[in-house]
Formats: sequence, C-alpha cells, structure tokens
Amino acid sequence: MNNFIRTGRGIACSKLVAQYVNLVNTQPRCIESKVYSLKELLTIRTLLVIATVFYMFSLSAQTPRKDSGAKGLKIIEPLKIGDTVPDEFWTASLNAMYNSSNKNAITLKELKNRKLIILDFWATWCGACIGSIQKYVKTDAYTDADIAFLGVTYQDKEEVTKFNERFKLNFPTIIGDTVLRAYFPYRIIPHIVVIQHGKVLTVAHSEILLPENVQKLKEGKYQEYLAKSDILDFDKTKVILDQKNSRIKDAIKSRTVIMGPISGLSAFGSYKKTDSTQRLYLTNHSLLFAMYKLLDVYWHNRIFLKISNEDQFDYFGFEDQQKFPYTVWLTKYGAGLESIAPLNIPKKELKWNALIALLNTNGYDLSVVEKEVETKLIYPKGNKKLHAPADNVTIEELLKSLNYQQKDMGRVPIYLSSDLIDKQDRISIDLHKIRDEEYLQNILSEYGLKIKNQRTKQSIIEVTERRSL
Repeated sequence: MNNFIRTGRGIACSKLVAQYVNLVNTQPRCIESKVYSLKELLTIRTLLVIATVFYMFSLSAQTPRKDSGAKGLKIIEPLKIGDTVPDEFWTASLNAMYNSSNKNAITLKELKNRKLIILDFWATWCGACIGSIQKYVKTDAYTDADIAFLGVTYQDKEEVTKFNERFKLNFPTIIGDTVLRAYFPYRIIPHIVVIQHGKVLTVAHSEILLPENVQKLKEGKYQEYLAKSDILDFDKTKVILDQKNSRIKDAIKSRTVIMGPISGLSAFGSYKKTDSTQRLYLTNHSLLFAMYKLLDVYWHNRIFLKISNEDQFDYFGFEDQQKFPYTVWLTKYGAGLESIAPLNIPKKELKWNALIALLNTNGYDLSVVEKEVETKLIYPKGNKKLHAPADNVTIEELLKSLNYQQKDMGRVPIYLSSDLIDKQDRISIDLHKIRDEEYLQNILSEYGLKIKNQRTKQSIIEVTERRSL
C-alpha cells in the first residue's frame, strides 16, 4: 500500500491506512474472543472511510479522463479542409530523418512561417507514392524556400533507410508517425495535406504536386476534383447495402438481388419508375415463368431447354403434379429477384440483365443462337388475294396469337408466314379457337392459305446447365 502512489495525498492516505493496520494487528487473531467497545468500532470505521476517500481522490488525479487519450493526453480531433490547425499540432515532437537541421526529432513550429506546408503520407511499398515523390523532387517547388515538403510514414528508421539506399531520394521524412495521421486520417495513399496560413487548404491526391497545381496552391487555389476524402468507416465484412457511409450507398448505380422461395408471399411481379431509378420485382416464380415475365412475348415459344432435370425449372413439365401441388412445388423451387437501376438503362436491358443473374445463380446459362428448328409456315395455295372486312384479324395479329405462350402449356410451335403474304391482310377468324388445328386449317383454306411443317433457321434462346470455367 505504501508504494501505490507518490503524492502528498498518497502519503497521508498511507499513514491513515497504517494506523488502521496497526490497530487491527494489535487485536487477537480470533475475533470471536474480543468484544470491541463502541468507541473502538467508530475509530476503525472512521479510519476506513477517510482512507477510502483519499484513495479515490488520488486515483482521480492519476487516471486519464474519458475525453482524454492515452497517458491523459487530449484526444486528437481530425482536421478538415478549412479548419484552423491547433497549437498542439505545431508543438508535437515528431521523429524525423533527412531534415535540414539533422535533428532526430522536430516540431512543425519550425516551418510555421512557410507559405505552404505539404505533408505527403507515403510508404516504401506504395509505387504510386514513390512515383509522385520522384517527380516532385525534380521540380522547382521542391527547392522553393516558401514551401516545406515533408514525407510522413508510419514505418520505422530501418525500413526508410533501406528504401533510400535503393532510391537515393533522401527527402525530409517523419517516421514512426501516429500523431499526424490522427489529425489527417486516411485509408488510401498517396495522401497529400496542404497547410497555408495556419489552415488546412486542401487534402488531395498526388496530382496536386504537379508544378501547375503547386503554383495554384501558392495562390490559395486548387482544382476541386483533386480534393481527396477517404471513406474511413468502410467495413469489408459487411455487404454494400449494410454500410453506414452514404457515399457508398449513393455510388450504387444498379443492383440485382436473387431470391429463393419466400414462404408467406404469393407469386407476383412489378415494375415501377421514380424520378431517378427503375425497380423490377418478382417473387415465387418458376424459372420458366420468370423467363416469360422478363422476355418479350416474341421469345416465349423460342425458349429451348437443354437441361437434365426440368422438374426444378418448370412445374408444368413436372410429372408428379398430383402428389406435388404447385404451391408446394414453389416452396422448394420458387425463385425471385429485385433489380434496381438508373433510368438511362433501357427497360428491356434491365430485364435481360436480371434474367441472366437469376439463371446463373440457379446454375444455368442462356444464350441467343441461330439454329434450325421445326416451324409451321402459313403460305398461299395460289395467287388468291385475301379479302375480309376491316374489323377482322390481320395475318400479323393471327401470328402473334399463334405464337403466344401460356405458362401452363407446353411450348407451342413457332408460326411464320410466307413472304408472299401481306401481314396486314385480314381474315375472319375466332382467335379463341386457333389451338384447334382442324378449325385453323379450315378457316385458312377459305382464304386460299395452307400450313406446312418445315425446318428453318431461327433465333432461339437456349438454356443449358452452367459449365464451370
């Protein structure tokens, strides 16, 4: 106890405690055998209270305050552009190498009267730092008496000496730095700080050291785009959307989130625009139906699956539907996505990119290829011209209806029309009955048209299982 503190309070406290110890030590070891008088008990209690109070006051004189740094020093507040540099900045002792006074320790107060003070935070392993310093020391600015240039590194004397034995730069350098970095924290180097008239003029990239930029600095000017502000709270263990820094979130141009089945939601989709973004959303779809939603109708019956197991891709190709209802199937194989992008990306492109991401995540590739496939061609039997009232169906409308693909049907054939037919010609036909081939053939025959099967080269979408790179 006598050694716990070397102050006047500590000595006084020690004496009080010693008195208490002596009092106790004079008593028998077996406390049960001694009955203390009230006066003796009060004396013991008083000594203990006084000793405790002195001990607490003594500790408060030695313990750093919560708003202080290590060893009771004031915590350094980082400085920003425009801030006035505090007195402590100028008087802090800094370990130095290659300075003009050949001192091992300097203060920046010695440089306070210079028109510019340039602090270049660097490291011996930083190629960009070395390159910019090598260029700077060859300029007139380096020998300008109005400018103080100091390299600043956290590395020690041995590492810097080894570096300079190789590069022979020997520019003034603060080594083993912790103080200046606290004033000007950074994540990326080079990190250039310029001080003028006791204020932070700028914190910038290494391009600020180019001769034309240094001249502007002497005039108290600099190009705004050269200013540098590191994101210090970036956490590489967190996903981008969980980052706290607003600059990171504002930098997100587009994103696509791929989802599996979501219990408690039905299958739905939406597309909406705001003033700056567009958002595409799908939940609990089969992969094939998601393709229908994300592709133009033109492609729906041009999707060809070349995969070993269609059960997880398309419920309506699933063999055991009776035992495995659609809602149950979706809880195992359902898929969804959310895609957000700026308005300068066309809607069609947004959908296509989202589709690629969805299929890739689920183990599939897709590609648009030219292949010979079975098609059905509508062609004229002779030179008969088609005639029908203006309110009836054009050949173009008929083809769209024939090629329309419903999600609960197998892939319908690809219908084409001969070049000899004007697609704006009209026929009288009930589009609700065109899946009845006999009905279709009879109506077309009335207008001198026939259908034949043939193989033709067509653009199709082919889905394959994803191959490893």
